[in-house]
Amino acid sequence: MAGLTKKGILDHKGDFPNTGIDYSHPKYVKSLDGMRGILILLVLQDHLDILRHSAGFIAVNCFFVLSGFLITWLLISEWDDSRTIRLKHFYFRRALRLFPALFTMLAFFGLYTCLVNPANRVAKDFHYIFEALFYFTNWAQIWEFGQRNYLSHTWSLSIEEQYYLIWAPILLLLLRRTASKTSLLWWTVLATLCFVIVRALVVYFGDPGWDGFWRFSRGLDTRADCLLVGCAAGIIISGQLLPRRRWLEWALSLAAAISCGGLIWLAEHDLYDHWMYYLGWFLASLFTAIIIVHLVYSPKGVLHWILETPPLVYIGIISYGLYIWHVPIFNIIHEHYPAHWRVVAVPVSVAATLVSYYLVERPCLRLKKQLNQPGKSARVADAPVPGLK
Repeated sequence: MAGLTKKGILDHKGDFPNTGIDYSHPKYVKSLDGMRGILILLVLQDHLDILRHSAGFIAVNCFFVLSGFLITWLLISEWDDSRTIRLKHFYFRRALRLFPALFTMLAFFGLYTCLVNPANRVAKDFHYIFEALFYFTNWAQIWEFGQRNYLSHTWSLSIEEQYYLIWAPILLLLLRRTASKTSLLWWTVLATLCFVIVRALVVYFGDPGWDGFWRFSRGLDTRADCLLVGCAAGIIISGQLLPRRRWLEWALSLAAAISCGGLIWLAEHDLYDHWMYYLGWFLASLFTAIIIVHLVYSPKGVLHWILETPPLVYIGIISYGLYIWHVPIFNIIHEHYPAHWRVVAVPVSVAATLVSYYLVERPCLRLKKQLNQPGKSARVADAPVPGLK
């Protein structure tokens, strides 16, 4: 496999239906948006106390894998086109995609707490706003042992932002130093296994307990394996390291179906079981990566048909705003209308998300395209790849 050149793979006239597709450049895969739609629905049901907490936690883990995959796919594509990664432009694009919706939500929440709450509560809420504003919530929750607040969900955004800041320059360095995408893949796999083993050893030699769960679940270092699994999947796709064969397409279809069942099975387990620290979280990441690779590598299938349902795709497109807005709205409405809060909270969250998406997020995305004035490599990085939060 390592000996096949990109041209050799693309010129292969075997039985694979997508022989001519160049996976080194990101393509729009509608089913990935549908995947995001299902994941955000699972998170919402978890926060509505409909599903057990494990389901929402596994869904967030899947989001991490998807982010690692998409970011790596885009960055390696830029490298292949220009032999560099323009870090300033990358961070600029990330800021225009992520900051506007988050800052808008934080501004509205700050206004709400100033109008409604007493001074001591306002001071605490602005402390939480400050943590979210500077993407520090995950570490704050570790130090406070998971203290609950109306912005507690921003821990996952903090982990992803810290990942963006660290992974892009590391990937650039690795691309300059490694001779091939295969070497890059093995280094990424090695790093992933190191993080998994270290976490397992820490759990084995000590009792995680309540405070330990927050340390493991909120730390960038202890969640790095799920992001790196996504990065490895991105390297496999962008480096076109899989042979174009019908048997592999069938194998991936079967593996993806098993992985869907595996994720459901994991969601039924208690997050605090020690074996979940050892292996469960890593298995969730591995199952997610298999599904992603199948969706991108294979041209069609049952899973594509399910995930490309228009409502799921649309929910996936607006999932970033929905994730940002729903937690503070759920908490505020639950505080003031505890009897029927779910009936009110869901439509209010959807309305806030749609207003944010059409009035804040989309104009900023258009501004990004106008201000960036990209060349070839930047145009690739700005391609409408789904799931790129």
